[in-house]
Amino acid sequence: MDVVGFTKQEQLDLFRVVAAVLHLGNIQVTGSRDNQAYITDKSIAEKVCNILGMPVDDFVKSLLKPHVKAGREWVAQARTKEQVIYSIDALAKALYERNFSAIVDRINQTTDRPTQKETFIGVLDIAGFEIFEVSFDA
Repeated sequence: MDVVGFTKQEQLDLFRVVAAVLHLGNIQVTGSRDNQAYITDKSIAEKVCNILGMPVDDFVKSLLKPHVKAGREWVAQARTKEQVIYSIDALAKALYERNFSAIVDRINQTTDRPTQKETFIGVLDIAGFEIFEVSFDA
């Protein structure tokens, strides 16, 4: 990461996002008899919020009872266990995707050369080899 120009703070921020994504996967959600979701152990949500620098109470409320617009008013809507799990999954995917995109963008900026030839960045991950093509205009 030093080679492609990430500062120490940027590296720390990227690692913090990865840590938050990993902790998001550990949040346990249960459902009650009335089909309302609850977070079993809030200490994991506290870790996520501490890493991301956000209030834990607001985070938990936004997962379990997000405010949605109904007509002209905003109302709190209780979520089921499945809905909360989908929200956590979507949040983890979005954080990871934006983190990965920031890394690819920085690599593209670093390798940017004013030539007509086309270059690529190859990334080997658990799903296989992916090629990100980069075109440069002279």
